[in-house]
Amino acid sequence: MIQAGLDYANRWDAESFYRPVPQVKKVRRTYRKTNPKGKMIVKAALALFVYALILVYLCIKGAVLGYQIVELEKEIQQLETDNRRLEYNIAQKCSLDYIEAAALELGMEKASQGIAVAVVPDYEPVTISENTQTPAQADKSLLNKLYNNLLMLAHNNP
Repeated sequence: MIQAGLDYANRWDAESFYRPVPQVKKVRRTYRKTNPKGKMIVKAALALFVYALILVYLCIKGAVLGYQIVELEKEIQQLETDNRRLEYNIAQKCSLDYIEAAALELGMEKASQGIAVAVVPDYEPVTISENTQTPAQADKSLLNKLYNNLLMLAHNNP
C-alpha cells in the first residue's frame, strides 16, 4: 500500500530534533502572612451583625403583631356594639306596644271578648220515597214533603 504525500526518509535533522527550549524564569510565589485573630474577629463581627438583624426583625414583627391585636380588639368592640344595637331593635320591634301601634295604623281592631264560630254543617241529600200510605200517614207524608222541599230550597240558596 502506498500512501501519497508521506515521505519515510531515514534522514534525521539534528537541528530540528534538538531545538533549544527557551529559558523560563522560575517565579517564586509570595505568600502574605495572615493574622488568625483578624479572621476570627471578622467572623465574629459578621455573626454579630446577622444576630442583630434577626433581633431587629423579631422586634419589628412583635410591634406589628401588637398593632394588629389592638386593631382586632377595636373591631371586636365595634361588633359587640352593633350586636347590642340589633338586639335592642329586635326587642323594640317585638314589644307589645309597638305591635299594637302598628295594628292600629293598619286599621285593625281589638277582638271582642266573646268568640263566635260559624260552622257549616254537612248536608246529606234528602230522598223521598213514594209509597202507598194510609190517610193518617198521608197527612204526615204531606208535611214531610213540604219540610223536605223547604230544606232543599234552603240548601240550594245559601
